[in-house]
Amino acid sequence: MYSRVVGYLLFYAPNATALATLKDDIASCDTADQGPLQALYNLGEFYVKNLLLIFRKTRGRTPVPSDHPSRPSFEVAKSQVMEDLQSTPRNHSDAKLAALARDNFRCMVTGRVDLSSCENGLIAYSPGEFLCCAQCAYIFPDSLGNIRAGGRGDKEHQVATAWMLLKRFGYKDVYNELTADTSKTNLHRLENIMTLEYSIHDLFDKMSLWFEAQSEPNVYRVAMAPRLELAHSGLGVPATVHFTAHSDSPLPSPKYLAIHAACCRVAHMSGAAEYFDMILRDMEELQVLSEDGASADVLAYALHRLEEPDDPYRAIGTR
Repeated sequence: MYSRVVGYLLFYAPNATALATLKDDIASCDTADQGPLQALYNLGEFYVKNLLLIFRKTRGRTPVPSDHPSRPSFEVAKSQVMEDLQSTPRNHSDAKLAALARDNFRCMVTGRVDLSSCENGLIAYSPGEFLCCAQCAYIFPDSLGNIRAGGRGDKEHQVATAWMLLKRFGYKDVYNELTADTSKTNLHRLENIMTLEYSIHDLFDKMSLWFEAQSEPNVYRVAMAPRLELAHSGLGVPATVHFTAHSDSPLPSPKYLAIHAACCRVAHMSGAAEYFDMILRDMEELQVLSEDGASADVLAYALHRLEEPDDPYRAIGTR
């Protein structure tokens, strides 16, 4: 699985810089002390833990970052990122209200009206319209900013590693936009937020639904996991969506959505998505570990996760 992740990252690299970085990392495997094959597996594991899994939100724990298998300068640069990171104000409620107004108090995908907004008189209900429980969905999860300023624990290393990897992939602008400690430039910025009804939000957080940009601005194909490809109509999900702002607020960033989409494609094409679904399911259902070692992967994954604060706004966990 880890080697397939590397291969599909090459195939679905989101930009030329990311592709060049991937090629350099693969080339470094040839001279690794542990041998080229093991180095390649380690590289795939690194990308799974520090790139793919930042978008796979689940209840419970977060994996401890694996070490990057190549040049020491990465650790130096990551240390600088940790110095730059600052805790940002937790403005989830304000962001949610602003996003609701921008999206006309509806799910951006299904167009269903938010029930709470009707109850609070923010929008008038028209007979015959479908209602839903709309939620504030983050493209880059807000947990990436939920660290202690100046902290040096596993959580801070996990966050710094994820951001550093994005910078290496040519997304320094994304790093600057989402980590700056200002009132308008952080993970709560509206370019990073979507209004989605509960079921769509759940699929988006599980990397089972993503948005692929089309030629027309703000038009996206709604892609779904292979096992859900025929579920569009059952969920009320159109084949394409056209995001439209009903206020002066910015729409979700095409660049953020493209990074998310690339990670979703790689996760499903490589088998990583199904593997981690299985691991997470077993973590919830297993009462005891198997004596024959069959649950070794579950144990290993559980031991590589850290507790994160509960997010009261997510019914299906955070990460």
